[in-house]
Amino acid sequence: MEDIDDDYFSDDLDALPPGTLYELEQHAYQATQGQAAQQLQGRALDTSEPVHSRQNAASLKPPPRLHTGLTNDYDTLEVGELEAEVHDNVDGQQAFVQAPSLAVSNDVWTAHGGDGAMDIDQDYGQAQSYEIKARMQQLEQEKEQMRRELAEARAQAETKAGEIAIIRSKQSRMAEEYDRQLAALRKAMADQENTHKEAVDAAMSEGKMLATENLFLQHDLAEEVHQLRSYKTKHRAPEKVAPVTPKKSRILPFRDGFDDEEIAVVSPSKSAARSKRGTPTVPGKRKRQASVDSPAPLQLSPAGEVNMMDAPTDTSGTVFDDQSRPRDTKNSTQNHLIKRIFSHRMLPDQETDIEAFAKIYFPSEPHKPVSGLIMDELARVDMGDFLLEYMYTIGQLWRRALTERFYGPVPRFMSITRFVLMMDVAPLPGLVSALVGVLQDSVEVNAVPRFKYSPAAREKARIPRATPQSDLHLEVDSTEALRLLYYMSSRLLHVKGALDDLWANIRYTFILVMLHGSQPLKDIMVILPFLSTSIRAASFGPILPSEQDQADVQKWIIDRLSFMLSEPVTPDEGCDPYTVHEVCAMRLEVLLLLESLAFNPPAPSKDHASVILATHPTALPRLFRSMHDELDALYSSPPEQEFRVAMVNGLMRLIFGVMRRHGPLINMQEKLASVSGSKQKHLVVLTRLAFCDGSVLEAGIDDETVDMAHELLEEWTNPQEAESLAEAFPSSRRD
Repeated sequence: MEDIDDDYFSDDLDALPPGTLYELEQHAYQATQGQAAQQLQGRALDTSEPVHSRQNAASLKPPPRLHTGLTNDYDTLEVGELEAEVHDNVDGQQAFVQAPSLAVSNDVWTAHGGDGAMDIDQDYGQAQSYEIKARMQQLEQEKEQMRRELAEARAQAETKAGEIAIIRSKQSRMAEEYDRQLAALRKAMADQENTHKEAVDAAMSEGKMLATENLFLQHDLAEEVHQLRSYKTKHRAPEKVAPVTPKKSRILPFRDGFDDEEIAVVSPSKSAARSKRGTPTVPGKRKRQASVDSPAPLQLSPAGEVNMMDAPTDTSGTVFDDQSRPRDTKNSTQNHLIKRIFSHRMLPDQETDIEAFAKIYFPSEPHKPVSGLIMDELARVDMGDFLLEYMYTIGQLWRRALTERFYGPVPRFMSITRFVLMMDVAPLPGLVSALVGVLQDSVEVNAVPRFKYSPAAREKARIPRATPQSDLHLEVDSTEALRLLYYMSSRLLHVKGALDDLWANIRYTFILVMLHGSQPLKDIMVILPFLSTSIRAASFGPILPSEQDQADVQKWIIDRLSFMLSEPVTPDEGCDPYTVHEVCAMRLEVLLLLESLAFNPPAPSKDHASVILATHPTALPRLFRSMHDELDALYSSPPEQEFRVAMVNGLMRLIFGVMRRHGPLINMQEKLASVSGSKQKHLVVLTRLAFCDGSVLEAGIDDETVDMAHELLEEWTNPQEAESLAEAFPSSRRD
């Protein structure tokens, strides 16, 4: 471009004369545009265009850039130097060339300038289109680069927002962890305080019980003393009458002023035995022998001296009572217990147990009644306590009846056991070995057949019906036997070592058989609180000899309890189906037992059961599935809404507590994949709870439950998903 400009403004052109330059221009115009101008004029004359069109064509002037700067008058030509000046962006992007004016006619410019202007315009338009295309391509490239830069900026902004959200979440989690630890410490302190208070209350209760027992013993002692005195009073001689002087038997002939009785004339020939006179005999009074040396009989002493002689006898009797009082009290207590035991009846208007046992015979020993067997065993056993001896005897006969399938006397055995256990003086620790085994055997009489008809067993054996009545022995009340076990464990809670002895005698198969949906609901409602008494500082359930066996049994118990939250409960054949209220109540008891196992009230710092829950392959997914089903049932406004709301709150507390304690041990995705349907249900239930708005159907859901669900949902979703969920639920209670 610079070369062209230099050629255009070169000194060679400036050196030419003005006439020569003009002539060259004319020749060039004629050579290039003259012929075309003539053809244009010919077409203009031949056509029938309007006059004003031809006039416009004739009046065309050369383009401004061809003006030479000379005058328009041909006759007047001023010769001077040609000056060229280029102006950009004037009248449609055309360049103007100005020079001294030349006298050229309008016709000439019309003839010579038309086609030239068109060619120049076409060339310029083509160049302009190329330039526009190049500019458009450049703009497209710049636009694409700006898009990339915008996308990178947005990605960086989202990354920063995610980092900020993560930092805020961590900060919030740290604050919540601190609050949780503080709450745990406070709870531990409160639990210790409650434990201490319970210990103090137990000591006070034991003191009160001992004081009450002492009062009873004192009362019994007073009664015995009163009976002893009454007995002595009945057998004592009548009240002594003061001795009087014997009346005169005859009138003596002496009248000398002396009493005739003061004169005793004894014949030497008479024996002393015949002549002496004895002291008048009083009923119950010892006779005093007369002195041999005295010729006359001694007179009776006054009444006061006689009472003094009786005093040592009374005193000796009183001392004897004081020395024998403890022995008499113990014997009296035992006699009282014997009377109560042998006078026991199942119902007030029925015969006593001994009378009933006198009519019962074992099939293996038909010649001797049960009452005779009881008496023989009592005579043989010597344990130092009648209650222990009697219950040991009853336990032996009870076990024999179960072995021989002779269930007739079993209800009376249970009634006697309940009567003895209710006594305040019952030696419960000594009764563990005598009763725990036979009570389990009594429960299994009907529990084992029901277990064979459980859902899992029915599916394996292809049995399509419930437990038939023909396989059951309803005279053996399994619920009553479970209640006796539960009562014994409750009474032994504060007896050191006694509760461990009880659970060492419990068979783990007994517990697993009872934790099935085929068992009656009333039996399950008793076995669950009974199992809660087995929670110890480092274990729960039956006590086994090896640690591996103990761990396996605890895992099986957790497995059964988590499955019972959704397991169907089937009644026996011919019985009415269970109501929804009954099933919900049973599942709530299961949940309470799981909470007690996980958080261990006897030792809150211990987490052996919560570790089992966290590492179990299916326990947590089952909890999520059960929570989803309970929350889903709330939307139908059921009458048992209170139970279901309690289940949702409790399940969330249990899951959240286990997740916070043992989060690194839990691979939730793997666990959720092991249970059908739980992978979808756990996200659905967390979303529902996290954005719960507290409507009528969700009334009762705690704010704490909502916060826990929201926190768990944030951990399992990315910030974008959490934000979209928050936008989808704008009216949640949390906001």
